[in-house]
Amino acid sequence: MKKTVLITAAFSLFVFLGAQEPVWQLGKQPLTPAGTGVNTANDSVELNGTNAFSVPASVLGDQTDYTIEFEIQRDSRANGKDRDHLTWMDFSDPATRTGIRLQYFPPPYNAVWLHLNDGRIEYRNFLPDAKRFYRYTFVVKDRKLQVFRDGLLLILADTVKPSGKPLQFGEVKKQAVKPYRLRNLKIYGKAIFPKGFDPNVSRMRTCTGDQYTIQKADVKDPSLPRILVVGDSISMGYRSYITKHFEGRAYVDYWVGGTWFGKDAVKGENSDPKRGWRGVFSHGPYDIVSWNAMTLHMWNLNQAWRCPEDSLKPNMLEMTEFLRKNFPKTTFIWVRCTPVRNNLPDGTPALENPANDRVIKYNRIVDSVMQIRGIPEVDLYAIAVSRMGTVRKGWADTVHWDSATYKLFADAIIREMEKALASRSGGK
Repeated sequence: MKKTVLITAAFSLFVFLGAQEPVWQLGKQPLTPAGTGVNTANDSVELNGTNAFSVPASVLGDQTDYTIEFEIQRDSRANGKDRDHLTWMDFSDPATRTGIRLQYFPPPYNAVWLHLNDGRIEYRNFLPDAKRFYRYTFVVKDRKLQVFRDGLLLILADTVKPSGKPLQFGEVKKQAVKPYRLRNLKIYGKAIFPKGFDPNVSRMRTCTGDQYTIQKADVKDPSLPRILVVGDSISMGYRSYITKHFEGRAYVDYWVGGTWFGKDAVKGENSDPKRGWRGVFSHGPYDIVSWNAMTLHMWNLNQAWRCPEDSLKPNMLEMTEFLRKNFPKTTFIWVRCTPVRNNLPDGTPALENPANDRVIKYNRIVDSVMQIRGIPEVDLYAIAVSRMGTVRKGWADTVHWDSATYKLFADAIIREMEKALASRSGGK
């Protein structure tokens, strides 16, 4: 039988007890209705897909500063293939696009989806060891969210818009799941950071919204240029070099993922890619954008539906026109897709495979669009080819590269960015 537990609002008794006293604590307030079978004798409860309990939204005050902390353990038998995923915490309101929903997926995925307002942050390896409890601390300071595991920062997120929904822990599903053991749940009416964490240190913050998730630099000098690096996992290898190069001269943000370009994906002003770009630029404005829209993924033979060949050129023509019209003061730089390698029988890396043939063909199609639009390109494909001799034999990862190659990628992109900055400043 499915059960839902409601926790009463007796939190007000704790207000006068001091800054470090929780305003609500599991096991300290009575559960209603009685006799539900939820055991809180040891400040703990098993969440198994048939039960859930709620805490009034008022425990978070005006939701400017607060802390939610709990310890949780997954069952060693929990398996993503068996759909043992569960929402741990939820006070989101889809109607107003506010609040937080924390949804966990067990191994082999072993990841959490942090739904924040109208966006989503993914974090892998969230519960590494099923044999132990992990302490998670959600600290909201000035409505900005930080997530810690055992005192170490995992996620530095953007503003959490206040929600009027109660805080629900657990989820009532159509079927039971392997239980998650939740204990020591405490809610504080102020932001309490783990010991040793300095919230005043500048850090990149993850900002989410409709169709995007970006990492945004802490802008302290608005007079400096803003740069956005857009790309797939290849960009994750070279982006830090770009940030280091421009340190003190420009702020560099990252958009890892971009948006998919299916056959009709870009049609209409309200298409997913266009909403994503508008959302990202709401964090700008950006002077320069280096752009590689997840091409290794979109041009993957195993997922050809993501970007059919016949729709690539018209889609790119439409998107480049959209970017030109909506962000006319931004200089865009296209980054050509890197190769897909294969290993010969003796392990020697090669570029003779259907997947790489597709990369070559698609690069040429996009080249023609960038020539029409007058958008400069950086040829990472050619750089990667020149580095084939450095790839170790038999390397199973046939798309990524070593740090020295990523540095060369970054250098090439930086040269084009420097040209753009010089042009924007009149060559001074």
